Amino acid sequence: MNKMLQKLFGASRSAPASKLPASSLDNPPTIEDGSDNAMRRQLVQVLMRDVLRRHGIPSEWIECQMLVVSSTSRGTGLYARLVIRHWDQRLMTYALAFQNALRADIARYEPNASSWLHGISWQLEMDDDCPYTTLPDKAFWQDAPGHHGLGSEAEHDNDASKDLERLFRIRDQELANRESGGHEPVGYEKTQPISL
Repeated sequence: MNKMLQKLFGASRSAPASKLPASSLDNPPTIEDGSDNAMRRQLVQVLMRDVLRRHGIPSEWIECQMLVVSSTSRGTGLYARLVIRHWDQRLMTYALAFQNALRADIARYEPNASSWLHGISWQLEMDDDCPYTTLPDKAFWQDAPGHHGLGSEAEHDNDASKDLERLFRIRDQELANRESGGHEPVGYEKTQPISL
């Protein structure tokens, strides 16, 4: 991977790649020039700018910050933090699609990216250009199309009530049938010894 990234970014072959301890919590790996992490950071940032350019999103709207992380389950790796610097409803709507496009590009250039890219997160760092600075009333969320929150809980409660009413009706019919001398309901007959 190092050779491909060096070729892609024009890094000098004579630049020594610093080898850092793989998992030291006291001295975690950093993003130093010439290291694998530095090359990976540069790769992700270039690919992010390419996704922005390819889809016509102004480059100053999103900044990519690479963070070194250490996980007990996955070891040391990088985390991409995409910082949104400009409010635009379209960007919010297509944030997941943007993230998917970036992941696909990273995987295309670096098939082993899943071993070192631990994740992508978003951070909103807009000045005053976002018009939505306070949360709306809860009715806003209940009336949303495709909503599965509080409104659907009420529907679920209504369905549960109907089911209970139906079960009680069946039980009452069975009890009334038993009291009137009718037969035991199917599945509730008294057990009989089997002759041998």
